[in-house]
Amino acid sequence: MDQDLYDEFGNYIGPDLESDDEDDQSIYGQNEQQEEMDDEAIEEDEVEADDEKRSRAIVLHEDKRYYPTALEVYGQDVETIVQEEDAQPLDKPLIEPVKKVKFQLKEQELPETSYNMEFLADLMDTPPLIRNVALVGHLHHGKTTFVDCLVRQTHPQFQVMEERNLRYTDTLFTEQERGVSIKATPITLVLPDVRQKSYLMNIFDTPGHVNYSDEVTAALRICDGVVLFVDAAEGVMLNTERLLKHAIQEKMALTICINKHNLAYSHEGF
Repeated sequence: MDQDLYDEFGNYIGPDLESDDEDDQSIYGQNEQQEEMDDEAIEEDEVEADDEKRSRAIVLHEDKRYYPTALEVYGQDVETIVQEEDAQPLDKPLIEPVKKVKFQLKEQELPETSYNMEFLADLMDTPPLIRNVALVGHLHHGKTTFVDCLVRQTHPQFQVMEERNLRYTDTLFTEQERGVSIKATPITLVLPDVRQKSYLMNIFDTPGHVNYSDEVTAALRICDGVVLFVDAAEGVMLNTERLLKHAIQEKMALTICINKHNLAYSHEGF
């Protein structure tokens, strides 16, 4: 019987023994599987322990990450600019567009300035086309001379009367003798704009001396706008600053006229 179970070399050739298979499986298979399961369980326990520690750990507000960083979103090739809150006004963008300033010089013919008295009388019946303007500035900054230029421009027939400066707004003998305006004198002219639209201009030539500043104040109250004259040679004087502040307080439309350029160039030696 035993000879049928073994061959001539002593090897077992009989039927498979279940007990032997179980022993072999327990020796070679179950032990290894058990060890692998034990290792995985240990690793899972360690991971769970680490997660519990992390969840219980106190994280400061500045260390928390609510959103991905700009480097993670856009990559390394994109330059990102981060600005703190309230460090820049809302009306100004973080990245301003590049603006190229272009200058364009246009030359056009001056409008026709001469008119007849009938046209002036018709404009007086149209209040929307009437403007009251006060010429203010320091003493001898060219206000009265500017009015004389406007009169010559609008009335060419007056140029051949006399060569000297008549000073049309200096009606008093004292003003003509001293060459200083004392009273605020109005003069009415028809002046067109660059679109050939004519307006009736009531121009007030005001005195520039400080002692007659009440005349300037009275003229400003009835005018729509102010033309502030500044001598290019003398510059901004004390009375010029006072008149500028007064016009701003009255909330009037303001135009700056820089006068006497030729004198300024002659003083500089050009």
